[in-house]
Amino acid sequence: PFQFKWTSRFHKSALIFGGTVQYDDMEYVHEDGTGTLCSAWSESSRPKTYVQRDEEQAVLDDEGQPAFYKSGKNAGLPKTRKVKVPDLDRPKVRKCKAPFTFPGFTEPKQEWASAEPGVYSTASDVIEELGVRDIPFLKALAKLQSMAKDLSTYYMVEDEKTGERKGMLSLVGEDGIIHHGINHCSTVTGRFSSSNPNSQNLPKGKKSDVKTVFTSRYPGGKIIQSDFSALEVYVQAVLTGCTRLIADLRAGLDMHCLRLSASSGRPYDEVYRLCKGYTDEHGVGHPADPEWDAKRTDAKVFSFRRAYGAGAATIAAGTGIPLAEVEALIAAEEQMYPEIPSHFAKVTEQIKKNRKPTGTAIPHPFVPGVMCNLGRSTHRTPDGKLYGYVESPAPEYLCRKGITASFSPTQILNFSVQGTGAEVMKGGMWLAVRTFYRMKNFDGGACLITTIHDAQVVDASPEANDRAFAILHASMTRATELLRRLFKWDWPLDVPTDTTLGINMGDENKYKVSPELAAWADAEVMITLKAITRT
Repeated sequence: PFQFKWTSRFHKSALIFGGTVQYDDMEYVHEDGTGTLCSAWSESSRPKTYVQRDEEQAVLDDEGQPAFYKSGKNAGLPKTRKVKVPDLDRPKVRKCKAPFTFPGFTEPKQEWASAEPGVYSTASDVIEELGVRDIPFLKALAKLQSMAKDLSTYYMVEDEKTGERKGMLSLVGEDGIIHHGINHCSTVTGRFSSSNPNSQNLPKGKKSDVKTVFTSRYPGGKIIQSDFSALEVYVQAVLTGCTRLIADLRAGLDMHCLRLSASSGRPYDEVYRLCKGYTDEHGVGHPADPEWDAKRTDAKVFSFRRAYGAGAATIAAGTGIPLAEVEALIAAEEQMYPEIPSHFAKVTEQIKKNRKPTGTAIPHPFVPGVMCNLGRSTHRTPDGKLYGYVESPAPEYLCRKGITASFSPTQILNFSVQGTGAEVMKGGMWLAVRTFYRMKNFDGGACLITTIHDAQVVDASPEANDRAFAILHASMTRATELLRRLFKWDWPLDVPTDTTLGINMGDENKYKVSPELAAWADAEVMITLKAITRT
């Protein structure tokens, strides 16, 4: 009965999770001051009141008969007077607030609650998570919001009222290039971030086509990308010393394909060919199956989130994988690689042992009357980096055990894996930057343009393409060796990298340079590496 506003968090919360919305309406007014909504009126309701109108009525004498004027110009005419009477065609109405209750489509999480009782967050991350629930309306809403976000964030939209433009394409310079910022000191784990725009957050593949708008500045040039393979898994193996995981990685197994093989029941070799493509015995190339390539991406997301501390419920909510399957995957991994949970259990105990009070006490957000005295602690990884942890109010089940504050298990898993991954990534970047500069960016024929999580991206002219490709690949390949020398840290295996090129950033094709050029590039990167480690 009212105009629904998609921009209203109150309307969207009530629609999705159930709740009552107050809207502007009109009501009939009763004699006792109460009211009945005009839309809900029925003749059985109590009498309404009416707008008053003037009416001429006859004046009656003592006997109840009409009285007449006895003299004057009106002599002989009946006497009348004006009185106020209800206008039965005009009931009294007034503006009011009327309630409308939505039944809702699904249950909200407690952490989505806002300060207003019964109102929950409908932010983009919440809608994205809801999109994986098997509710057609929410799937459609998540898809719509994803497209709207894609347009407003990575393309360009214009405010109809102000004419103001926003979105990534509003930042294109006069040279046709977006000169973004790389931030070195804005994350708690030491990873680089990006702003104006956030090029670290460019979606890939089935989520968006935005990467295809980035093409080479050189006529006929190519975009080259080198992306560490399963970096988070290699970091886990090194930090935990997990024997079987190190062996599996050393054998060259693709961990995401291995996971798909286990979950699908298909042989590893078959899954690998479906996901990665292959060349048959006749030399004919077979591209990756798009469906299985997408499945590998989902498995990669699981691996990424799991390694960086996400729990089963969070992974299930964010990926759409049923919770039971996620829990089964986690159980299988812990059985295959028991050193991983054992390592982080020891780290957790060390962090608890090193706890120091902060002198800060705050009320528990969900347990009335409980004050949480927060502490802080640290943990150092073999590269010398010191990570800090601050307690937060403990979950309710721990409060029932008398534990009011605790360190976040997610942070304990996340910080050291993310931070060490950042060191590997920065090692590859360091080698690439120094080598590119030493070669004067191949006389201006190629340049490093961005880093996206575990990848470096280069724009290269046709003349510099093969040399830039070879140097970038060698820089990423030698990143682990740089860490060994800088931190005197015995990494048992190198992190591999996939280097591709295409006509735009969304076009990633396998490519190889000659063995001679690859050897030259490795030698040049080693010159850079030795110079860095000497200083």
